[in-house]
Parts: sequence; structure tokens; C-alpha cells
Amino acid sequence: MIQKEQIQQRRQEIAEIRHADSVYRDIVARENEREDYEKRWFWELLQNAKDSVEENQNLKVKIEISENQISFSHTGNPFELDDILSLIIQGSSKNNKEGKTGRFGTGFMTTYLLSKEVYITGQLTNNQGSFHFLLNRNATNNEHFYELQQESNKQFDESIRELSYLEEDEFQTKFTYNLGEKGKLTAKVGLQCLDELIPITQLFNEQIESVIVVENGLSKTFSKTLIKTYELGSINEWEITTLIDGSVNTCLKAYIQKDEKFDACIITQEKNGSEEIFPLTKNYPRLYYTFPLIGTEEIGIPIIINSTQFDPRVERDGIYLKKATEGGNESNNKEIISKALSDSLQAFAELFKTKKIIGIYELFDFKISKDLKWVDQEWLTTIKSSTINLLAAKEIINYHGADNKFTSLNEFTIPFTEKENTTKELWELLSEIIDIKVPLSSELLKWVHISESITQLKPDIEKTYDLKFVWGVNELIKFIEKKESLKELESSITADKKSWLNNLYSLIIKIKGHFPLDIKICLNQRNKFRGADGIYWDKCNDDELISISDLIQLNFSDKLFSREINFLQINGVENYTIQNAINDLKAELNELDETDFIKSSNQECNARFLKWLILKDHKEIIKDLKILTGASKKIDESFIYDHFPKFEHLLLTPKPYFEVNFPLYSSLVRDKDCLNEIYNQYLNEADYNFLNESGFIHISPLVTKTETATIKLLEHLIIKESDLSVLRDAEGQLKYKFKITYSDFAYLTATDGHIYGRNTTQKSSLERFKFLLSEAVEKDTLFDSDIQEVTIEGLENPIHFRTCFWVYRAKRLNWVNVKTESEGSETKFVSETPSSKNLSEILKGDETLVKTIRGSRKQNFLNKLGVGVSDLIRNTLPTDELRLSWDKAITNMITSDADPELVQEIFNDPNIRKEYEKRLNERKLINRNQKIGKLIEDLFKEYIEQLKKSGVIINIEREPFGSDYILTEESSDLVNNENQREVFRINNWLVELKATGKEHASMTPLQAKTATEQKDNYSLVVVPLDGTEPDIEYLRINAKVISNIGHKIDTVFSDFNDVEIKKNNLNNGQDGISVNIEDQNIRFRVSSTVWSSGQSDIETFIRKYFTVLAETNNGTTTN
Repeated sequence: MIQKEQIQQRRQEIAEIRHADSVYRDIVARENEREDYEKRWFWELLQNAKDSVEENQNLKVKIEISENQISFSHTGNPFELDDILSLIIQGSSKNNKEGKTGRFGTGFMTTYLLSKEVYITGQLTNNQGSFHFLLNRNATNNEHFYELQQESNKQFDESIRELSYLEEDEFQTKFTYNLGEKGKLTAKVGLQCLDELIPITQLFNEQIESVIVVENGLSKTFSKTLIKTYELGSINEWEITTLIDGSVNTCLKAYIQKDEKFDACIITQEKNGSEEIFPLTKNYPRLYYTFPLIGTEEIGIPIIINSTQFDPRVERDGIYLKKATEGGNESNNKEIISKALSDSLQAFAELFKTKKIIGIYELFDFKISKDLKWVDQEWLTTIKSSTINLLAAKEIINYHGADNKFTSLNEFTIPFTEKENTTKELWELLSEIIDIKVPLSSELLKWVHISESITQLKPDIEKTYDLKFVWGVNELIKFIEKKESLKELESSITADKKSWLNNLYSLIIKIKGHFPLDIKICLNQRNKFRGADGIYWDKCNDDELISISDLIQLNFSDKLFSREINFLQINGVENYTIQNAINDLKAELNELDETDFIKSSNQECNARFLKWLILKDHKEIIKDLKILTGASKKIDESFIYDHFPKFEHLLLTPKPYFEVNFPLYSSLVRDKDCLNEIYNQYLNEADYNFLNESGFIHISPLVTKTETATIKLLEHLIIKESDLSVLRDAEGQLKYKFKITYSDFAYLTATDGHIYGRNTTQKSSLERFKFLLSEAVEKDTLFDSDIQEVTIEGLENPIHFRTCFWVYRAKRLNWVNVKTESEGSETKFVSETPSSKNLSEILKGDETLVKTIRGSRKQNFLNKLGVGVSDLIRNTLPTDELRLSWDKAITNMITSDADPELVQEIFNDPNIRKEYEKRLNERKLINRNQKIGKLIEDLFKEYIEQLKKSGVIINIEREPFGSDYILTEESSDLVNNENQREVFRINNWLVELKATGKEHASMTPLQAKTATEQKDNYSLVVVPLDGTEPDIEYLRINAKVISNIGHKIDTVFSDFNDVEIKKNNLNNGQDGISVNIEDQNIRFRVSSTVWSSGQSDIETFIRKYFTVLAETNNGTTTN
């Protein structure tokens, strides 16, 4: 019978076999799920090491890595016997050990992914010995696994000894894994994140003092140091350092907010002299249960949360956030995460703002969680969105252009486009808008990333553009659309406005692929915004045409892009060329009628456009352009609007242009035959010359033409009528082709209401005649050479022609209007060719014009008309007597055998004429003075006779006294018919009688000499003339006698004699040299002050110097 001991032993064996079977299956399962577990091997070893010490103890860890082996050592407490035995049979020893995360349980199986053969070296507690054995799990089946487990037990037992296998090394516990190919790959995966995760794990495990990683001969040491504790949010600031072979390699900071239920952590780093938030990558698990819960890297939160109150999953890859099993604690997990996100992030934000830590955008870096089976996606997304809303209201964001100012996400503007380069361009534009706060340029793309992530968290937001704080190009377009003008935009941006718009337009096309035509964002040349539909690119580029277009309301500036806007390929926006502008202006101007030109702007438009066409030499366009003629009056009928005439009679320049040189002609020609005066304001001489040379106008009324001869033309210009027969063929047509030059005046014809064809009054005939006689003959340079010799091919001898067409037209046409018999009260006129008779009729009353006929050109003109000059002049005389006098004069000249040229020379020489006029005037003066002298003489003699009768013994006589006399209009001597001066002799006195209308009386040298020689009996009697008819009484009162004139003039005359002597000497000369002094009109002037001061009247003089008979009552006699 079996013994109880046998049964008990067998029962124990079966239990061990069954447990070994279970462990084997778990190890195989781990192998099959290698990808899910291979990151965890280091953390399982570290967790077991941490569990080897009490809470008040510190621990150092070292991991040594070579190509084929990894060893993990620590300075924790020695193994208890139960722990090492449990490890061999793979049973956890954590039960009933408070504060332990778990030691050598199923988690340790993960390390078998490195190698299933593990050398374990260590010590037992209480100096029970040291051990070193192979824990071999490299089994092929269950039985083999159990056999290997038994072998490990045996090796363990046999390895126990007193001395440490690790000698004096500080690290007395060591696990060594020899790596196969798969093990090497697993080692690599597990080691990838050590640099990132070891420092953070240290922060949540105060017992872990340091971790040393030795690889490829380099030793990395991870350590931590508490720097500062902030009351704000109960936040600790740590420094975490990585040393490589004793030198600092990296130094980060960690800020940990401690709460009753959790620790929240954010890492920062120093970069370019600033502290900034360190971005958490996919290498960082976001949740810790003292140690990282690998698998939480992609739950999409921007901080690390550690809590020992989490209910973690068995796989240590997360926590329960949705109900998985009965009794699960997912609500507690949610509460911890919710509180950590809302409270910690706000606390960190305020602290980082105070410390000016940059990279605040990292606090907003929430993402949609990876689809994990333990995550309640809807709940977690809502929590993230709520947290963002809390942060969005806080002014914690430093923005572009504001060093120490902050704004909130709600007041922030994040540029966003689908491409990085266009987003940067959009930022450039937005950063220039004064009222918009945009990210720092260095943070732009980070904020764009944040915007995209937030969009995914907001179920009501379809696109990132829909976020309130995001501006795409459409928002910028709307911003411009609210501005009516560039001026408004200028007040809203800091950049050069036109450069800014150029960048905007270019960006719109880059982003949209097209330019919106219906939105008012296009800047035209008035600096106004308008839609692109109907706008053009300015390839015209002509300021004058654009300005002209405004005058006629075409307003090119409204429909042309500003020239400062760079050209872009925009579908629907065409080029507006110079030809487009010309065609539009021409068409619009040609649509106007005369009534439209009441508006001065239309006049100016037409004139300036014509000026522009002239400058650009656009003759064909000018030909098609209507132009304005007529006076510039605001009366519809005064304007004529049509194309330039294309026939013989071209238009003239505006009247003011030529009326200075052709004043008489300008009064004859009609306004409608001249360009409107508006053109004078814009066209100059060069412009009119262009129009003249191009055959559009006559620049001058006088036109010189060279053209092919016609019979009609030659009939006027041929000199010999017989020559015309030579030029005709049998049918009367011109049989030779040749050119002829002639002069003419525009519109000086009788057709179409031209100058000869209208106004049938004598006055109009006079105006025409004045023009022809006074202006035409003077202005036409061909008039004096009115014959041209033309050599015609085919004829032996040249033919002679006249050149002044207008002269011979004037001869042939009926343009002189003559009065006919009146019928009733109506005066009628008949037109005749010019003759001396009819021309004299229109000349009567115009003495000025008559006098001009004496000019040779005028006479030549009249001769060419066949009008006798003398007959014409004679017929203008007002009376028959005057006509008779001229008939005599002319008859005498003709019959005197005088040379006509001599007669003309006499009349044309002003000196000769003056001499004969002087002689004639002298005769007239003598006749006049004889009349005046006769009157004064008679009055003087009568007055003397009266005195004689009164008792004065006198005798008066007239006697000639030389031929030197004075004849002027105002003062004259008495001269007889023999041209001798006469004086009076009264007794033995000579009396010189002078009548004068001036303030002096003049004496000749002979008179002065006589006065000085006969001082005592020579007197000068002056009779002042004031226009009153003289009589005895006038003579008695006004005549003055200067009885001492000889004495007064003596000194002056003596000086005069001296001068005469010197003059004679000069005339005689010396040594053959003399001075010729022409005879001069010498007069001795006696001022009126002489006879008006103290001189006597005639009676006083007589009674003083002549004997007076004694009065009869006293009987005495006085001498």
C-alpha cells in the first residue's frame, strides 16, 4: 500500500508540473505577442529592482549593453529565499507586501523576449549566502520546460556559497541575458526610449537615485535634483541630467504639480538662451503607474500623468477608461485624468507665463487618441475639448510684435492653409494687419498643427478654417472686401500697402488655383477696390489717355488694375492695350452729337485725344475721329461735329491762331470752316503743322499748292490764251500731265456759302476788298513774282502761268455788291465783277483805305483786276470840283512829258514831298498872313490915324525891308506879294509889327541887327492872338510896344556875331581842312515876359515919342 508520504510527494510533483505547464504557456503567449511586450522588458526589471527596497531606501541601477549580451544590476536589498524560489517557478511574491508594484510575477516573463536563458547572480538575506545559476526557459514543450525548471533549482541549490560571486561590487544583484537574433531586436526596441523615459520614471520613484547605462564603452548616468517649489499650483521644479562618462550631455527641467491623487509633469529645455516646453513625442507614455504604462503614448494629451490610484490594466499598457469587467474602477481613472488636465494645465500656463517660458502652444497639443480598446473615445475627446476651452480664455500667448504682451487663443489669429509655404506667406500678410494678433514666426507651424488637432476634437467643426481663431485666405479676402479704398486699407496695415496687396493676390492664386472674379478686392487705378469681373490689366500704360477717359465718363481708371499691382494670370481678366483705349475713346467720342458739346468736358476730351493722336502719329485714327468746328459758345447750333473734310476745302486752325496775322480774313471766314477754339488750349504750332502736312487742315489761310494741272485751274492762271489751245486736245481736254504751283486763300470762293458766296451788301464787299487790298497782297509772298515758267515734256517752249490764283478768281467772280433801284422800301443789290466804278462806290467814306491805294502792291493788284487806279481814286472824290482838280493835275502830269517814274519818285520820296509841301504851306501862310496882316495893318493904321486926329503929329508908311521873314502857324511877319517883309515907318521910327499865338515872338538875325543898329528909334509891336477876331478895341487893349528892343537884344546879338565869325572861320578852314555847317533856321526869341512887364500900349508909345499939338484951351504947344 502506498504511503502517505508518497501521495503527498506526488501531489506536490503534480502541482509543480501543472504550474510549470501554465508558465510555459504564458511564455509562449508572450513570444507570440512580442510586438506588444518587447518595449517593457527594461521596466519590468526596474520595477523588480525598485520593489527590492523600502520606501525610505534609495536604489541605484546599472544596465550594461554589448552586442550579444545585456546585464541588469542594482543596489537593492538581497533576495529573500522565497523570492528567488518564486522566481524559479515563476510565481509573484507581491502578495501581502504593501507598497510593492509586483516582483517576479508574470511581468518578469517579458524579459524572456530578450533571452530564455537568464543568468541570475545575487545574495540571500541574513547572510544566508550568495548564488549564481542559469534560469533556463528555453524549452520545446511542457515536459521539457519542467525538466529545465528542475535543473535551475538544482543549479541554484548547488551554487550557494558564502562569498559573493560579484566580489566587492556595489551592485550585488545582476540579471544577464545572452542575446540571439530576436533578442537583439527586442533589446533595441526596449532601449530606444530609455533616454527619454528613465529621467521621468526617476521623478515618480523617489527611491531610484540614479540609473547608469553602459553601452559601447560609454557610460550614461541619469540623475535628478529638486530646484524650487512654487506655491502657485504647488509645482516642483526639477533638473534632470544625463552624464556621459561624467560630463553633462543633456539637462532638462521637469515641472511637477502634485495632487492628492496624481502627479502631472511637463518637461522643458533650454534652447537658444530661452526655456521652452519640451514636446512629447510618441516615445513618451502619457500615463504612469509609478512606472510608464507603455501603450499610452498616443492617447493625445500634452502632459504626463502619474498616479498610484490608477486602476491599470494587467498588461500594464494602460488604465481602464471604459467599463471592461464587473468591479472595474474606470470612473476613478476618468476623474483623475479630468482633474489633471483641467487643473494642471491652467496652473502650468500661469507659471510659464510668469517665467516667460516659450512654447505655450504645447499646452494646447491635444490629439485624437489612438483607437485603444481600453479608451472611451467620446469621453476623452470631450474632456480634451473642454480643457482647450478653459485654456483658450486665458491670456497666456505671446504674439508677434508684442514682447511682453499676451493674448488668449480666443483673441488669437492663426494663419492656415493646406501647404506650409503658403501658410508662411499668409502669416506675412496677417502680421502686417494692425488689429490682428498672430503667432511668433518661429511658432507659426506649431500653432497650425495645434489648429488641425483641435479641429479633430471639435465634432461641430468640419474644417480647420471654421475655427474662430483660424484665418485662411478667405478670411483675409473678407477683410479686404470691407475696405472700399486703399486709404482705408492703409490705416489698417503697417506694410507698404501695394506690396502687401501684390503678395495677397499672388497668394490667393497659389491657394485657390484661381482668382475670385466677383469679390471686391481688386485695386484699380483710383485706389478703389472692385471685383475682378470687368477689370483689365493696364497694358495701355498711358496716363494721358486714362485722364482723357474721365472727361467722357469712360473712366479707364475704374476698370484697370493699379499699375503697382504685379501682373498675374487670372482667368477672365484680359489685357487692356493701347489699341483698346484708342478704339473705346474714338467710338465714344464719335457717338456724341453737337448738343453734347455744351459740356466743356466733352470739348476738352476731344481736343486732348486729338493732341495725343498727333503726338503718336496716328493718322488713320485721326481720319476716323470726328472733330468740332464752330465758335465756342454754349449754343447747340454753333457747333458742328464731323470728321475732317476729305475734299478740296480743308478746315482752318481755330481763328485765334491765325487772326493776329490775318485779322481781316478772320472776320470773313465762317466759324464752321475753322476748328473750334478749344483746340488752341491743347494744340501748339507743331501739332497744327502735323495736321497740315497730313492733309487734315490748312495751318494758314494762305495756301501754296503744287498739284497736277487741270483745265479749270489753267483757265485762271494761263497768261496767253493761245497757250491754252496748245495744251488742249481735240476734245478740249488737257493732253499734258504736269505740276503747277499757285497760291490761294482757303474758302475764298463763291461756292458752298464761302467768302464770295454770302453777304450781298456793300459793307460785305468793302470787307472783302479791304482784305484783298490791305492783307492778301501783303501776305502772299508770290504776289510780287506772279509769273512762273513751266517746262512741259513734249513742248519745245516753256509756258508761262500766273501764280496768285486768288487774284484772278477775284477778277472773274461777281463779288462787288452794287445798289440797284429800290422797289418800295426794300434795297436790292446786284453782284458785279470789280471795276473802278463799283469799287469806288464801296470805298466812299473810307479815307484810310483810299490812302492805302498809293502803295505799289495795291496799285498792282488793282491793275491785275483791270481796274484803273486813277479812275478809282477820282471816283471816290466827294465833289465835282475836286474831281476836276484831280483831272487837271493828272492831265498836266500826263501831258507834261514827265516821266511817270519821276512823278512816282517825287511822290514817293518823303524829302522831296516835304520840300514841296513846305513851299505850298509857305504860300498858304503868306496868303493867310496877308489876310491877317492886312487886317492888323488896317487896324494899326486906322488906330494911328485916330491918334493923329487927336493931335499927334505923325506920318505912317509901309516899306519893304529885305526877304528874311518868319512864317509859322503861330507867329508870322507881314510879307507882301513879292515875298518881301514889310515894316512901318512912323516919322523916323521903324516899327516891326508881329502877330503871335504863342508865348514868344521871333526875330530873324537881320531884324535883330537892325534893332541893335537903330536902338533909339526901333520898336517891336506885338499883337497876341487868342482866337478872337481882332478889331480897334482889341488892338488898343492887347497890342504891346517894346520901344527898347534894340537895347535888350544888343548883348545877345553881340555874342551871336562872335559865333558867326567862328563859324565863318571854320567854313574857310585851315591847311585845307574846313567844317561844313549847314544853314540853320536861326531865330531870336522874345519871351512874353518882355512885353507883359512894363511895356506900353500903342497910344502911350505914340504920345511919348511923337509931338502932340497943344490943347486949344491953353494955347500952348507940346513937342
